Amino acid sequence: MNKSYLIAAGFTLGLAAWVAGGYVFKSAGKETPDAPAVADTVAPIIVSVRTQDAKSVEQYIVAQGQAEPNRTVTIRAETAGQVDEILADEGAIVAAGDVIVRLEPNDRKSMLDRAEARVREQQSAFDASETLGKKGYQTQRQADQTFSSLQTAKAELEQARLELERIEIKAPFEGFVLSSPIELGAYMDVNGEVATIVDNDPLVVSLRITQQNISDLKVGQAASLTFATGQQRDGKIRYVAARADEDTRTFRVEVELPNPDGEIPSGISAEAKIPTGSVMAHFVSPAALSLNDEGKLGVKTVNEDNKVAFHTAAIVLSDVNGAWITGLPAHARIITLGHGFVQIGEQVQVAEEEGNASTDGSQEAAALLPTSSIKEPTAAR
Repeated sequence: MNKSYLIAAGFTLGLAAWVAGGYVFKSAGKETPDAPAVADTVAPIIVSVRTQDAKSVEQYIVAQGQAEPNRTVTIRAETAGQVDEILADEGAIVAAGDVIVRLEPNDRKSMLDRAEARVREQQSAFDASETLGKKGYQTQRQADQTFSSLQTAKAELEQARLELERIEIKAPFEGFVLSSPIELGAYMDVNGEVATIVDNDPLVVSLRITQQNISDLKVGQAASLTFATGQQRDGKIRYVAARADEDTRTFRVEVELPNPDGEIPSGISAEAKIPTGSVMAHFVSPAALSLNDEGKLGVKTVNEDNKVAFHTAAIVLSDVNGAWITGLPAHARIITLGHGFVQIGEQVQVAEEEGNASTDGSQEAAALLPTSSIKEPTAAR
């Protein structure tokens, strides 16, 4: 066969195969008009929710202060003399009127005796003058002079009596001898320091209260106190300053408490808790709190339709376990896990937690959702 025919035949067969193949490939890739489109379906996000009711919570003002004595006085000598006896050393407890120090009497007793004799003498002269005056044998001027001399003698007697009494230096009230710088046999000048006495019953705790809280306090209000020693006592407010300190803008408040045995010393630090009323609040874990777009602190909840809502919250009390907050409905479904992944108004799927929130904030119910792979943002969306 002629070679040219064979080439033409091969070319014809190849062309036919190419046309047929294109048709097949085109038919295989052609979309069917009647085939339905497949759409992706996204399920609602699952959040952990705790359902709880608000509870009555006592509100407090907490302030730091210092224990102070009810009274402090430095006793000073009213007369000069040598120290004869020290009857109350430092650390002693004395009653009102107890002699702390006695000075040497020296000639004070003889001065008193002479003053008494002088009064008796002048009294006799005055009595005789009155008798003579009634009979007309003495002028009024002479009578006035004898009367004046009698009064002078009586004043000198009183001065001598006081001078003798002043050698006994006494405690003005019951208290504790804080210091006594004198020594036996030392000479005491007038106005010399004898001892310092403090009265720790009642004990007074001095506080500084901010101007935002001062309107919540009044005289007679109860307060509980915890001292640096660990001791606890109850007291009452006895003083509220009418004017703020110009430097700190705080008000001085004094809380008085009984301390009959003097067990609590003055000068130590103390913390006062003063109740100011109650409020209905929810206890939540710190992890349940978040910020909205405006930077306000709050909590996300879900309503009856399982849609997310945000409630601005105010913290009433807080501790290491969580916080009592206001601003939520009385009956609330609080999102405890997953609130950082849902938006306000979004439909969610709810996983109810088992158990209820602790009434005292000491325990928390366990979350149902895993936490190992979840990192919640701080701002609400």
